[in-house]
Amino acid sequence: MSTKLVREKIVEFLKSGLPEVLCIRGNWGTGKTYTWNDVLNTAAKAEGGLACEKYAYVSLFGLNNVEDVKREIVNQTIARDRIGAEFDPNNLSSIYNDGVSVFKKNSGFVGKLFENYYGAAISVMTLLIRNRLICIDDLERKGDQLRITDVMGLISQLKEERQCKVVLLLNDEQLRDRTAFEGYLEKVVDINLSFTPTAQESVEIALKGLEGDPKLKEMVKGRATALSIDNVRVIRKLFGFAEQAEPLVKGYKAGVLESVVSSIVLLGWCHLQPEVAPSVNFIMSRQGIYAGYNDDKEGALTPEQQKWVKLLDDYGYAHTDELDTVLLNGIQDGYFSKEKVDRHADALNDRVEANEAAEQIRRAWRTLFDTFNGTVDEGLAPFLECFSTKAKYYSLNETIGVVNAHRTLDRAARGNELFEFYVQANRDFKGAFDISGIEMYGTPVPEDLQVRLAELDVDQDPKPAVDELFLMLDGEGYNSDVTEALAAVPVEEYVQVLKRHEGEDFLKIRRGLTQWRQLVNPSEAHEKIMRNAGLALKQIQEESPLNKYRVQSWGLVQRLDRAAAVGVDAAPQEQA
Repeated sequence: MSTKLVREKIVEFLKSGLPEVLCIRGNWGTGKTYTWNDVLNTAAKAEGGLACEKYAYVSLFGLNNVEDVKREIVNQTIARDRIGAEFDPNNLSSIYNDGVSVFKKNSGFVGKLFENYYGAAISVMTLLIRNRLICIDDLERKGDQLRITDVMGLISQLKEERQCKVVLLLNDEQLRDRTAFEGYLEKVVDINLSFTPTAQESVEIALKGLEGDPKLKEMVKGRATALSIDNVRVIRKLFGFAEQAEPLVKGYKAGVLESVVSSIVLLGWCHLQPEVAPSVNFIMSRQGIYAGYNDDKEGALTPEQQKWVKLLDDYGYAHTDELDTVLLNGIQDGYFSKEKVDRHADALNDRVEANEAAEQIRRAWRTLFDTFNGTVDEGLAPFLECFSTKAKYYSLNETIGVVNAHRTLDRAARGNELFEFYVQANRDFKGAFDISGIEMYGTPVPEDLQVRLAELDVDQDPKPAVDELFLMLDGEGYNSDVTEALAAVPVEEYVQVLKRHEGEDFLKIRRGLTQWRQLVNPSEAHEKIMRNAGLALKQIQEESPLNKYRVQSWGLVQRLDRAAAVGVDAAPQEQA
């Protein structure tokens, strides 16, 4: 039943003076208690909205006998005008005084007992529980010694003998003795409602009244609704995670925050509700951190995993990148590291900028072609904005196309100006001026630009420093320019580089130097690099037993020793 219908039934129940039992059942965290309190608070302030003048809210969490429940009803009873107000200890004293006055009229001894022993007074005052509105919550979390039959018996007594109106809130799926509850349900309960709000309704319940940035709320609302998250508590926690992350991405493009919030909602949901959301391992597998989608030998997806794939595709979550991993770690740890977020948010910011640039140039082309009205300058004007602000995000092919359009329309000077924007923005990007392959896309390159680009390409390709060569090797071991340059580096510099680097850079250098170790036929440059590295490691292992132990795991010294044992000299020995 939707929230709207449940609220309407609660309103009718509160208005009626008849002793009745209302049961509202729903999953954990869907907002049953919030909805009840919200409707009750409104009804208490409305003329004719609430038939009872006294109200008690009792949670059964941890209570172990019926006497505890009765005592809680007495302790928690407040007058109608206090419903929805902050706690006031005077409420208890007024109820106590009411009980004392009643018993003083009938027994001086009992009255004296009440004045001196509040605990005894409470026990006797349970006899006064009549004509009240009573909410009994958390039936599924009652103490082990409190039986369902005892609770349902008390509710029946409150209705039949004490003329009370009782509402029972529970998550029946978590009841340990559900069979007993179902057996009493029809006998005791007059109105039985299933509380199943939509995801949109749950989000509204979760974020209503919470302080925070309205725009951030809208982001969380949209993402939580897209995943059909209906747990109010979970949605509030997801909003809390988003609030923690928001200050860390200030200064980046707005799209970065949107992407971060999108990931936080998904990853946070997987962390907080693993019983209904895709598993964290499954989410992480979308970047290859885990092998495949599951552990089945055939690698086939289970029906549940197929459902997850569709969910993620519909959500727009294509893959898990390094920033997503950082966000997941922050969710699991309870805090986000600005340093780690910054490390990967820059790349995300560039992607957002690139997407914006692509959309901007699409609009520029539409301005030029999607009309037969306007002047040449009006049609070409948007390209100046594109290249003056986002030139680094355009390819050389796109740039030449724009320049050609300007030259064709007799605006060569402006086209050359846009080309210079591209040049200045891309001087540090290797390959930005390489024209090989451009004309295969149908884009002719004017001769003057061919000459200019060739000059720029040569100027852009300085020889990398030695340390940079070592760091490049891991990703460009196929590049003969890199491998031949590194093969010419003397062994002593290998030693110095290996001693200079630690951490991630050290691991990258190690992967680069050992990547051809299992090849049967490495190239001459590859062989020479491994030999030089092996000779450098031989020097390093002589420094200490610890370094000797470390060097053994590389396998390059052993490779040298095996070659020496069979008289093989794979490459000329370098002098250290």
